[in-house]
Amino acid sequence: MRRPLYYIAPVLLVAACSAGPSSYIKEEDSPAATADSTNFSNDITALNSPSRKRVRTADVRCRVNNVFNAVSVMEHTVLGVNGMIAESTMQNELGQIQDVPYSADSLKRVQLYTPTANLTLRIPVASLDSVVHTLTSMATFIDSRTLKEDDRTLLYLRNALKNDAPAPAAINPAAKGTTLDVVTYKDEQHDAATDRRIENLAILDDVHYATFSVQLFQSERADIQVVVNPERITRAGFGTRILTALATGANVLSNLFLFILSCWPFVIVLIAAWFGYRKIAVKN
Repeated sequence: MRRPLYYIAPVLLVAACSAGPSSYIKEEDSPAATADSTNFSNDITALNSPSRKRVRTADVRCRVNNVFNAVSVMEHTVLGVNGMIAESTMQNELGQIQDVPYSADSLKRVQLYTPTANLTLRIPVASLDSVVHTLTSMATFIDSRTLKEDDRTLLYLRNALKNDAPAPAAINPAAKGTTLDVVTYKDEQHDAATDRRIENLAILDDVHYATFSVQLFQSERADIQVVVNPERITRAGFGTRILTALATGANVLSNLFLFILSCWPFVIVLIAAWFGYRKIAVKN
């Protein structure tokens, strides 16, 4: 009973090995087939044809009551429609800062700031309008709003037709050429075809998922905190300040004496001039 299994096992092994690579090749060829497909379900000559490759983008800059809450709502909304948060940043733009007296040894520091946020969202194109409406309903002031549609049908079709062209005949090296030149040419053609496929896949990705750029800000706010007054903390005691004042006065007096002493030539000249003037005045 066991001997037939020994004969069947090699056959099953060969069949499994032959089936594996073919399925793997089909999986590899599926993205390339998608990128090179020129089959459109509708007539693309119509401007509003569903088969046209239209890329939608939206940009909104608006003021909201609370930036943090608005960002949270937008992130949950995008994830709820199976979108992706490509970027989400929040920061405070600092404004004027001022210190005012508060108590004997402390100050009240007032820091003005403006909360801001920047979002880059990837949204299924069918849900773009509802997500934009969600944001504008939270806005108290819309600074700018831009909706764009970029038709890339012809670019997609050009790449697909180039890649769908029949393979060229075998190329033999010219008299002055070499086999290496032929290989280099084929590699360049393969790279160009790959780049066109990648570009078409990027177009399909942008067609299915719109890019929504959001800039949020709110009214200027004030952050108030009580801080230590460094001047009061570092000020010396009364006795130390008296000694410092006496030492400073002594230094000023000594500096004045040294200054007068350094001017003795001018003093001698003035005294001589005064005696000369008196002598002349007596003679007259």
